[in-house]
Amino acid sequence: MKQAAAAGRSQLSVKISRHLEAEISAGRLKPGDRIPSESQLTARFGVGRNVVREAIARLKSEGLVESHQGLGAFVSSKAHRNSFRIDHDELSHLPKLRQLYELRLDLEVSAAGMAARRRSRSQLAAIQAALSTLRDALANGQGMVESSLAFKRAIADATGNEYFKNFVLFLTAHIFEAASFERRIATSGALRETVLTEYESILEAITVGDPDLARRAAWTQIINSAERNGLRGLQGWEVTRMTSLGETYAPPCAPPVSSCSAPSLPLPDGACDCHFHIIGDAADHPFTPHRSYTPPPASLDDYRKMQGTLGLSRGVIVQPSVYGYDNRVALEALRQGGGHYRGVVVISDQTSEQELQEMDALGVRGVRVNLIYKSGVEVSDVASLARKVAPLGWHLQLLIDISEFADLYDTVANLPVEVVIDHMGHMPASIGVKHPGFRDLLRLARDGKAWVKLSGAYRFTNQPDTPYSDVTPYAKALIKANPDQILWASDWPHVCISVPMPDDTTLLEEFFQWTGHDETIIRKILVDNPARLYGF
Repeated sequence: MKQAAAAGRSQLSVKISRHLEAEISAGRLKPGDRIPSESQLTARFGVGRNVVREAIARLKSEGLVESHQGLGAFVSSKAHRNSFRIDHDELSHLPKLRQLYELRLDLEVSAAGMAARRRSRSQLAAIQAALSTLRDALANGQGMVESSLAFKRAIADATGNEYFKNFVLFLTAHIFEAASFERRIATSGALRETVLTEYESILEAITVGDPDLARRAAWTQIINSAERNGLRGLQGWEVTRMTSLGETYAPPCAPPVSSCSAPSLPLPDGACDCHFHIIGDAADHPFTPHRSYTPPPASLDDYRKMQGTLGLSRGVIVQPSVYGYDNRVALEALRQGGGHYRGVVVISDQTSEQELQEMDALGVRGVRVNLIYKSGVEVSDVASLARKVAPLGWHLQLLIDISEFADLYDTVANLPVEVVIDHMGHMPASIGVKHPGFRDLLRLARDGKAWVKLSGAYRFTNQPDTPYSDVTPYAKALIKANPDQILWASDWPHVCISVPMPDDTTLLEEFFQWTGHDETIIRKILVDNPARLYGF
């Protein structure tokens, strides 16, 4: 009986919302007009106030109506009729509801991952406040539809993508139409706790800024929600499959150009390449299965040939993501290279103090946190790793996309170690130098809070080949901000790039152009700055 009454109330609220939507679409209710009051609508349709409130809630969720405190509900200034529509009546049929859940699955999972990367502190506070409201509603036995939607709206807002946000909001505004479990929530304490736990998991992942964890939590919540509505096996995927997403393909990389020529300017004595990789034979040193690419062998002898031709005499060996936490190849190269090389490794919370001391003796001076290519390292590791290596005087090297990293300045400036940002922040060149993330990077360099490597231009250019002219404004802006905090690196052997393999001489000539061929700045970036940071 209760279910039948709830279903009848839902149908009446749909009828009222459709009537008002038609009035808005026909122009009889214009943007800014006040819609009929609750008492007027209850009298006209012969229903209770709760039915009217449900109808208004639908219109609010679709962006057609907005409330003005103490004045009532008004037609939104942005109200329009959507060309893409979802028929509420159809959602009473499970096949249609399944299709909607399948669409939501990918979109909301992506939204959670984007929010974990991009959310600002104010956006995070909005997500937390929405969950607190939801928690109170569940504790008091109140309806959870509006507070649930507010939570999802706050996450969508934190994606920073207006089109994506609006489409996610449009979809989530419709899903509760046939979600009968939400009408059972008031009588089931266990179900209330289950739903709350799912939402808390999403918030926790977004709070620590872990996109993989956020996607997994959102995936679990939607899968579980679908199953509670009789939709098992959504998309044919089980919840556990999320743990292995994207681990099945690691495409091979092209080898570096085998020869190069001497640069137009002779390099000063002690010139340092601050970032290159050594790749061993896969048979002797297997790659981690959790990787994004498969590189060809690139030995220290191969590197030294290129290094000698360019006139470089020092170098920094950086652990590539394909080895995960296994630093053996990089450490062996340091043994072979001696005092002319330093190292940057990847460690975990389980790495012992003895291991750290042994690596320090070999010339390791930093720890890398790779948040772009799969490496087993997560954003939540940043602060804990910084604390771990601070007693050694090591630095933290971050491979991040600064356009996807919220609160960059505060996060980096407050770490207890020196920080190095790889590849000029790895932000797509098409975004522009006015992006807040790049402005934060300039400020970090200007304030002496971070070092920045002029490297990897081919990783974020939109140009098909050298010269990467769209990267030039970024490089020049960084040098101008503070040349005392800038480093240069070849990024040899140039793994996992989507443009033709560049010649290393060409990359060095491009660096000269960024400096305006100023020999004082060239010496500072190639010799003096690396000596300060790496202890040459």
